[in-house]
Amino acid sequence: MPSVPWRKTATVDPGTEYLLMASLLPLRSIVTVPWFLGLTGSVIRQLERTEGLIGYSLRAQPFARTFWTLSAWTDATTLTAFVREMPHLRAMAKMRPHMGATRFATWTALGSALPVPWDIAIGHLDSPYAGSRSTPLLTPRSITHRPTDPSKEQLS
Repeated sequence: MPSVPWRKTATVDPGTEYLLMASLLPLRSIVTVPWFLGLTGSVIRQLERTEGLIGYSLRAQPFARTFWTLSAWTDATTLTAFVREMPHLRAMAKMRPHMGATRFATWTALGSALPVPWDIAIGHLDSPYAGSRSTPLLTPRSITHRPTDPSKEQLS
């Protein structure tokens, strides 16, 4: 599965603040990549039917065993519900022993900033506020992103 460009799943209000979550998901071995991609497909199908999701994207470098996710949510409650439901919950449990050091970051952004560019999302993952743990931080931990020029805010 190649990278998945930003997919909007709900109407975005430019003046509404949304919760964003980014994750870095490194695999320990190249042999787990096909299995990870299979699990990712089931999680994407779950995303497509999840209330409260505004949009999502996946960045993939399978030969480097590295994957990133980016998603926007109406609030922390809907994100928490998604994380705790099947098949995402099962995928996390199955993959945990095969993962390197994961990183998670949450922050808020106005709808006018969506989709957030990957360099912004990766910047949040690289910040000292990002978490290194097996479950994501479900409260905003880093700065709010507001575009200075919304016309330049495109997902790459």
